[in-house]
Amino acid sequence: DQLKRSEDVDWIRTEILTARESKKHIVPILIEGVELPKDVREMPEDLQFLPLIDALKFPEQYMTSPFLELQKAVISRQDGQDLFKDAFNSNPDYDITGDYVQTLARAQDGDIEAMYQIGMLNFYGAASQTPEQAGWNYEQAYYWLKKVSESDSELRYHADSTLGRMHYQGLIPREPQSYEKSYQYQVRASEKDGFSKRERAFLMRIGCGCKFDFDTIIDYYKEIEDAGDDESKRARAQFLTSYGRFEEALDVYDSMENLSPETEYQIGLLYLRGVTSDPPRPDYVQAAFHFRNAADNNHLNAAYEYATMCLRPTGRFKKNFKEAEKYFQIAADGGHSVAQYMLGYMYRTGLAEKNLEKAIKYFEMAKEQNNSGAALELASIYQQPGYQNYGRAYSCAELAASHGMAEASLILGNLLFWGRGCEADMDKAYEMYRIAYEHGMFFAGIMMEKIRALTGVEY
Repeated sequence: DQLKRSEDVDWIRTEILTARESKKHIVPILIEGVELPKDVREMPEDLQFLPLIDALKFPEQYMTSPFLELQKAVISRQDGQDLFKDAFNSNPDYDITGDYVQTLARAQDGDIEAMYQIGMLNFYGAASQTPEQAGWNYEQAYYWLKKVSESDSELRYHADSTLGRMHYQGLIPREPQSYEKSYQYQVRASEKDGFSKRERAFLMRIGCGCKFDFDTIIDYYKEIEDAGDDESKRARAQFLTSYGRFEEALDVYDSMENLSPETEYQIGLLYLRGVTSDPPRPDYVQAAFHFRNAADNNHLNAAYEYATMCLRPTGRFKKNFKEAEKYFQIAADGGHSVAQYMLGYMYRTGLAEKNLEKAIKYFEMAKEQNNSGAALELASIYQQPGYQNYGRAYSCAELAASHGMAEASLILGNLLFWGRGCEADMDKAYEMYRIAYEHGMFFAGIMMEKIRALTGVEY
């Protein structure tokens, strides 16, 4: 309320910081192709916690019309200095207006290729004659692509592909969103358009615009994989995995020529589940091999899984604390909150090296992402000599207790009873002790008796 309405107010930063101060859960949402800096030092100091939080990404298939309209409004380039704010064309070698006018003229004269270009430029928001008109124009995109779709040109398949996406996202002017029409267009387009082959499979897989039929989906995937399409193979393997057909999924993965980090990670998970034997028995050596391959290519979840295996060895796979530290570090520095907690745990307990400063660093990183285990550790550390900060201990215990951790409730009860890091409050302390006692913390019962004796109150 105290903020003045001014162009000088950075309201986005203000909202984020207000949410953080109020202990609200912050979830960054990124459009496809956008990443937060990996080095937090590239962010303003008060926002350096933001890249450490796991972000949600919007894949193209799930982008909706309202979200695209939001993108349309946000046309500034975030370089920190507004040097490219509302930049219409920063390429000195390309006349965007002249090219558009010439292409439009050819389209109006009946040139099918020009019609397709104009339709796609409008669909991607790159078509306009002036900076003021810059943005998405779905009405024009639909008008020209529909003309191409109705022609006998080979381009009709590619036009159908985009028209199918427009129907799926509800972007057709004055027409309701239609999954059925989307599927019909993608079926037609899939005869020649590679992207549509996968889009059609995606719609079949979720039963969107068509009837779901497992065997038909598998047969279609096999059909489109004849050209050695690894992306389609990966989609089929994931589909098989989601329906418990693990060995078939592994066979598909084995047939792939190039394994991406995500694919290596998925294969590792299959071996970890033990799907290659009956009854299921994990193959830790094979799982570790694939997790490590993915981790060495900065796959955070794979780095975490591999580090966990090194920390908790099973069978022929032996423990290796230095290896665990290395790969927890990869995942932790990439923002994996559980890896941050585990790295802090290793430094606190001496499994890597005994270093409480490093433990605090990684526990704090994890706590910023609402990791209750890290908060519980910090609630204890901040009461130790040399690291005492009872205010922080109280806030950490409060966070961990709010996540249902019994020991955190006990610690919070102690702080409230003693008046450390907060104003003493017998009633609140008793309630925290009660919660801890009900979850098996015996000492909490003794403290409850002590409060009853001191206050003479039967709670």
